[in-house]
Amino acid sequence: MDSVIDPSLLGEPPLPAPQPRRPLRREGAVIILTPEEQLLQDAMLMSSSPPPEPLLGKRTRNEDGDDEGEHVPTSPAPQLETLSPSISNLTAATLRYANTKKLRPEQRDEAEAFLLESAAGHQARLYIAILSVENKIDTFRSAAPPYQVYEELKTNINNYGLAVLLSVNISAYKGNIPINHILDILKRFRFDLPAGIEHDYANWEKVTTAVSYSLTQIHSRLKKLIKESIGSNTNIFALAQLIVHSTPCRTTVQLCARVALMRAIHKECKGSEKYWNRIDERLATIRKLADGSTSKITKAFNRILQTDRELYGADEDYSISDVVADEWQQQVDAVVAGEGSS
Repeated sequence: MDSVIDPSLLGEPPLPAPQPRRPLRREGAVIILTPEEQLLQDAMLMSSSPPPEPLLGKRTRNEDGDDEGEHVPTSPAPQLETLSPSISNLTAATLRYANTKKLRPEQRDEAEAFLLESAAGHQARLYIAILSVENKIDTFRSAAPPYQVYEELKTNINNYGLAVLLSVNISAYKGNIPINHILDILKRFRFDLPAGIEHDYANWEKVTTAVSYSLTQIHSRLKKLIKESIGSNTNIFALAQLIVHSTPCRTTVQLCARVALMRAIHKECKGSEKYWNRIDERLATIRKLADGSTSKITKAFNRILQTDRELYGADEDYSISDVVADEWQQQVDAVVAGEGSS
């Protein structure tokens, strides 16, 4: 076994003896920290917020303890009273405003109490007020009489119904097409319709029924006038004036051409039950032959009008002025054409 050589014999300084490791000191389950360790732990537990800034106007003292310069005078912090109005001032202003709105005394008392509530109290009071308004609205609705179509609305439906049937843009005289055109006009101009009635299906059905009934009456009246005009040999201009009598419609060339088509079909089918269906079929044929050409459709109606003038009142001296439809009829034509519809 080799012997260990003493380093001092070789002229080297002796190695320091190894220090024993300090055992972990515990008292039960609690670790006993050294002062240095305790400082580290204290640092870990300190708040992360920055230390408070020195007061405005104070200069920090140098390490050597010398003060340089004088202290900067500081202004006092603004008081709370100067930043926001006091409760008494706010209450006075609120009550003055309540008086201008002519609130009742008990309402003014409620407004004053509202100012003293907390934020949660404000929300609770507002929510309760909303519920109270809803209850009053429900009571009003339940007490209101059932909706009915009044005479004023019926008059508007009759006038606009005729204007729709005489529109240069009408594509069918029967079915839902003319009904929907009139309903679109009612939605656009409202008249005396209650707000949102079109979403109340029960009451809106009453309006739809009134429109359908009006169109039925207009169909019957037109058919009767056209039948009588054939027997009396009435010229087309006089017939058109008779049709639009007491309405805002203006007797234009285009309107006369539409009436001439009605009279031509009446003569063909002798006023049968399929009279309006036959007119719709003829309109569809004209559109198909024109293939979307507006000028071709105009030429077709001009030919229908010329034929009518040759058959009825040919020896009478009259002229049809090439006037533009009035603004009222133009609005109807725009709705029928689908312009500006949502």
